[in-house]
Formats: sequence, structure tokens, C-alpha cells
Amino acid sequence: MFRFIKSSILFFVFSLSLFSFAYAQSIPGITEPVIIKVSPQFPKPNTTVTISAQSFSTDLNRANLVWTSGGKVIKQGTGVTSITISSGKAGVLTSVDVSVTTTDIGTISQSASWRPADVTLVWKTDGYTPPFYMGKALESYGSSFRVTAIPEFFTSSGNRIDPKTLVYTWKKNGTIDPNQSGYGKDSFTGTQSSYVRGGDDINVEVSNNDASIITGKTITISPGIPEILFYEDNPLYGVIYEKALGNTLNLESEEITIKAEPFHISTNDIFAGLDLDWSINNSSVPSFKDKNKITLRKAGEEGGESTIDLSIQHQTKILQGGRASITIIQ
Repeated sequence: MFRFIKSSILFFVFSLSLFSFAYAQSIPGITEPVIIKVSPQFPKPNTTVTISAQSFSTDLNRANLVWTSGGKVIKQGTGVTSITISSGKAGVLTSVDVSVTTTDIGTISQSASWRPADVTLVWKTDGYTPPFYMGKALESYGSSFRVTAIPEFFTSSGNRIDPKTLVYTWKKNGTIDPNQSGYGKDSFTGTQSSYVRGGDDINVEVSNNDASIITGKTITISPGIPEILFYEDNPLYGVIYEKALGNTLNLESEEITIKAEPFHISTNDIFAGLDLDWSINNSSVPSFKDKNKITLRKAGEEGGESTIDLSIQHQTKILQGGRASITIIQ
């Protein structure tokens, strides 16, 4: 009986030693006398990368280190345990090698490489802009928006990876949206909701299937106030979008048609969902209710002036609306 217990104890101690040895072998820096680390782990294009050498086996402060990239020496010397280098262009492979000559365990070589990835975020809202407007509709309070990610990911052979084969994690104001995140989901839709913060922070993290390439980007979509501008609708030339009417207009012809354009309000080109109310000298003009044009005629030979006001209000998005006025002098 005693011999059986003694043999079991010896077997347990031997098994524990084997387990301890196997566990020790998996600790980084134990099997490899010198390791190098890249920071950030996933560099973006044309940014600064720091590469550092570390060791738990020898004193690198007493070692001679030679750092090279593309066959050229970047930096060398005793105790030169880190360097900085440009990450390079998106999709272009950059490799860095280091040769470490120690005082006790000889010369060790290590290398690191990366292929930068990036992502661009573009957005648009449901806001309105008139024809031929060269800009984009800005976000207004309560408007809807769509953000699309355009990633620049490349394979080891330098071929661009199809964006629909990547994994996207979307956040709005720091909170993950699980319904809009996932494989191939390269766009995010939302509504302006953060009135206190002054805008919505939209973040995306993009990775390939094995998460060996990861990058991210954040944009802030800040709301503005819609703007109403007046333009002349000329019977010969059409709407003269090249020049908006100012605060006053000298009426030289017998009549003029003024068209209102509500920039950035959530609507379409027929102004669905908007209430438009015109007034002349503070008197409502029901005949032009919900129309974006008003026609004015001279009231005789005597001179005078009239103030034209327009109020536009979104029917459901109560924070979207505006007023504009113009004084007509004849």
C-alpha cells in the first residue's frame, strides 16, 4: 500500500513538472530571447509607428542593435531599443528588421511587417438642396442621415479586399448598434438625436475575417439651422440660381415671381411634409398657402414698398423650420 501511494505521488509530481514546463514555454519572451512590438498594432496610412525591442533573457541596454528597412539602415547603436518610422501608404507592405548583438547569448534577429489599412466615412442627410447646388445638404435637428464606410483593405499579395467581405462594428455616441453591425454591413442609418452634445459621434471599426487587419474612424455630424433663400423665377431664363435675392429688391418690371428654396430641411423637391405661409405687410396670403412661389405686380405708378415674409415649418419635425423676408421697392 505504501509503495502504491509513493508511486502515485511521484507520478503526480512528474506530471505537474511537465505541465509547468509546457506552460512556461507558451509565455511570450521566454522562448524568444528578443521580441519586437509595433505600436499601434494596426497602423493607419502615413502615420508614425514605433517599433521597440524587448527581452527577458538579456540586457538590451548593453547590446548593439541595428535597425533596417528595405535594405537600408534606419538607426543603430548600443541600447537603441526603439525607433520610429512612417507606416507608409495604404496597402503597401513595410518590413522592419533588427539585428541584436548581445554580450552573453550572441546575435539574434527579429522582424516585423505591416500593410496599413484605412477607412473613409462619407455621409448624407435627407435634407433638401435646390437643383445645381454644388454643396451637400447639411444635417438639421431631427433629420435622418446615412453614413457609408469606404475601407482600404489589401491582401498579402496587395489586392484590394471586397468591402462586402469585411466585418463592421458601428457605434453612435459610444454605444454599439448590434442591428446595423456585422458582416458586409458597410453603412449606418440614424437620426439626429443628441441635442445636448451638439452632434452625433458615429464610429466604425472594420476588420477582416480573422481580425488580422483592423482599423477605425469617427466622425461627428453636427446639426445646423435650415436657411430659406429667395430667387427670381424669370419667364425667359427660368429660376436664376446663380444669384440669390438680397433683403431688398427694386421692382423694375411690371411683375416678378419669387421662388423660395428651403436649404437643409428634411423634404424632397415637391416640399412634402412642409407648411409654407406667405404674408405681405403682415397680412396672410391664403392663395399662396403651401406654395414655394409668389408672384408680385406693381400697384400703379405711385412708388412704395412692401415686405414679403415666408414661414416654413416641418409638419412632424418641430425643430425644423425657418423664416425669411424681402422688401420690394417700386
